[in-house]
Amino acid sequence: MVVAIVGFASFSGVEVFASRDETVQPINRSVKTTHTELASHSRATDLSNERVQRLFDFSAQSPSKRPYFIELFTSQGCSSCPPAEAWLSEFKQEPKLWQQYFPIAFHVTYWDYIGWKDPYGQRKFSQRQYDHLNQLNVKQVYTPQFVVNGQEWRGWFNRVFGTTFSQAPQDSGVLTVQLDDLVFAAHFEPTLPNVKGRASFHMALVSAGLSTYVRSGENHDKQLQHDFTVRYHQSYDVSLNQGAFDLKTQLSLDIKDQLQRIHAEQGGQEKLAWLIWFELDRKPLQAVASWLDKAELAAINHAPVLAIVE
Repeated sequence: MVVAIVGFASFSGVEVFASRDETVQPINRSVKTTHTELASHSRATDLSNERVQRLFDFSAQSPSKRPYFIELFTSQGCSSCPPAEAWLSEFKQEPKLWQQYFPIAFHVTYWDYIGWKDPYGQRKFSQRQYDHLNQLNVKQVYTPQFVVNGQEWRGWFNRVFGTTFSQAPQDSGVLTVQLDDLVFAAHFEPTLPNVKGRASFHMALVSAGLSTYVRSGENHDKQLQHDFTVRYHQSYDVSLNQGAFDLKTQLSLDIKDQLQRIHAEQGGQEKLAWLIWFELDRKPLQAVASWLDKAELAAINHAPVLAIVE
């Protein structure tokens, strides 16, 4: 069933949150590891509080044309969601994936109360869906719900795709990103006139090839498959400065541990990708993404904890 939650009211058993007022250029990536020779055991003890500094070097630049950014809000506790996720999974075979099409699945938490807790659900993913409602990007909140380029899209329900995905792409601007160890830098130079609204950069790690056996709830006794599932997500609000938006920030030191945990949960069988985008008022304007290769995944899973000595 498809159940709609309308407006801002509080519903029994459902989480409702407070509202808040061309081709991709070549990607250069390498795995960077810092090695330290410790002269003595005592020196190693002195470094016991140092944290690992090892991450990917990742850089990418988008074309200027606006891509299709396809958000799916879904839940393992919703019986109507598996067909929608199966359709989203078809983008794995799309030749223009990560160039013209950027699919992403946010698992919400407000159906957890009906019998099954979605292991991929996060409250902030539910909040993002309500942000779309608060920005008037959607009329209702429900699952499965598709939002394409910040606008509610119901075409999936009647299998009408052409009117949405056949439109000629418009210029939106160029997004340039770089991830250098723990430093994340992003630059978006818009080509749209009169750029206004709440601006933010987003960084996500998405998984493909996930599989979960559901033991209770609406999908009980089913083996569910998931692709483009958000596992890690951070957002950064920015302001327009001299005609562009810029960000340079230090990532959390525990991100390596999170990457290892995510990769280990499925025994290393799933694929992982970085997905980074820029948006205004929850309307994505530009994005870049890339799958991590096997060498990078192996390095994540087996990297030792190393310290830096100045």
